[in-house]
Amino acid sequence: MLPSTASSRWNFHLSQSDAWQSADTGSTPTHSSNTKFCLNSSPKGYPKGATTCNLAVSWPQPSEDTYTSTTSFGDSASVTVLRSPGGTDHLNSKATTVRGRLKRKHKPAWWNEKLIDANNDVTLTLTLQITSAHMKEKTLVQSLLAVAESNIYVWGSNQPSVLLIQVDSSNDEEITYFTQTIQMIKDTFGSSSSDQSSPTTSHLKNSLVAIVDSSYEESAPVSRKALLNMATHAAPTRWIVSGLELERGLVLSREASIYASREARVYTDMPGHALVIPQFASTRDDTRKDASHVTPKDRLIYSSIGSELLPSIRGKQTMVSTLSDYDCIQCSVEEEGEEDVDPQDAEEDVDDGVDDGVEANRRRLSDGISAEKNVEELLEDLWWDLSVADVYGTPGGFNGEARTSVRAMAKIHGNIEMSLISLLDRSKNDHVEYLQYFDKSPILLIDRLGPKKEMMTLDLASEVEEFNGSKCFNLLRLAQLATLGYKISVLPGVFAASYPNTRDALCTKSFQDNSPPQQCECDLDSEGTVKEILIDEVKRSAKVAVLTNELDIVQATV
Repeated sequence: MLPSTASSRWNFHLSQSDAWQSADTGSTPTHSSNTKFCLNSSPKGYPKGATTCNLAVSWPQPSEDTYTSTTSFGDSASVTVLRSPGGTDHLNSKATTVRGRLKRKHKPAWWNEKLIDANNDVTLTLTLQITSAHMKEKTLVQSLLAVAESNIYVWGSNQPSVLLIQVDSSNDEEITYFTQTIQMIKDTFGSSSSDQSSPTTSHLKNSLVAIVDSSYEESAPVSRKALLNMATHAAPTRWIVSGLELERGLVLSREASIYASREARVYTDMPGHALVIPQFASTRDDTRKDASHVTPKDRLIYSSIGSELLPSIRGKQTMVSTLSDYDCIQCSVEEEGEEDVDPQDAEEDVDDGVDDGVEANRRRLSDGISAEKNVEELLEDLWWDLSVADVYGTPGGFNGEARTSVRAMAKIHGNIEMSLISLLDRSKNDHVEYLQYFDKSPILLIDRLGPKKEMMTLDLASEVEEFNGSKCFNLLRLAQLATLGYKISVLPGVFAASYPNTRDALCTKSFQDNSPPQQCECDLDSEGTVKEILIDEVKRSAKVAVLTNELDIVQATV
């Protein structure tokens, strides 16, 4: 919205590698983040819009004598690191005795610098919330862990990944289920000095896996946005992918890691990008026999498809973008004019006639801004055009009709950024409602360096942790990034999708019977507090944008 001047851009010739590593509060390959995150908030009452953090947590510091470390904050929340790439590296390093004490050559760290290119690699950050209803069914927990591991397997070990698993031990009556769940997590992701060369766990060698035990109050909601912030702050690289909803059975496409790394290298000297990765519900499983994608023995890995099938998928419309129609537990509060849709019935309808389902869903998503395409449609249209062009190697595939000229691309990106910025205009109720009730967590490839040297993404544009809920301003961060001058685009060829087999594995009859209805709206009970927080966040973004622009003007005149 406010143009950058040359004076405010990063000087990569002076200190490219240290620019983000020394400036933000996130982790680096050699240092862990000390930031605290609020997992549960409640309205404070005074001043207006203020909240109290009831439960906070932070990352532990690596221990000198073990590859597993635990830390706690207050009386309840704790973090246990099960696996880390640098967990056993410092144990194997040569040590010397200094004044009777064993002194190691390297300071303990969660990451192994030898496995990471901090400036060009991309870290995949994942969060998984296992509820008490999940814990009651062993196969369901296994399936959740398998979805998480499937994404790490697709990502590969050449680039780092973070998996943060949140569980709740507040219910003493269900301690047996909790203990069983913790053991299953340890069996799946736990590390030992003997499995570093094991072929069945080789895909985990560059992964940091931790458990958050959020035992505060029974049924007290834990902010997924806080977990997202916590996971991203553990990333040791400049570029981060975050936002994937494992609970919906989403698995990244096969070439996600390669395409993400390629894009990071393209924008090495052009900081301040946020690239959207679209997410779909596929109506078909991948049944192809592909010898080049053999999964590890004795590991449950869900297969995903690659970008080579995108032209066929687009033509047959076998992937739809409305994930909520396939959710196992439907929202407890209906929006005006909507009816609950049974997931099984929705899936049958799509299989019989995908076109009708797609058009109905798009009409629903476009409510309130029907005169124009909403921002999700603009992003998806751009992604399809660029992805199909990437597969064929020519603009528009066979017909060459894609709008890929420089002028057309500039216009499309401008429309996307203005559509996002307009969502923060509180005078337009329909835009604010779309911002609040957007029911997907955006998956972003994001640069820790902002568009101007005063901007650090993790600190300036993190998720608002108070806004917890399946429909609680999921688009706010992306709209703030656009306001702050980040270049919003898409990551061609990369997508996440749920499949019938992943959705079925996570949606058993007993789970549906034991789960309370999913709350659609923000978990904060005070609508006034929600409104005030939104106002503060909108003002903060606008003030930062104006301030940095004024600094540019001052610097230009000096």
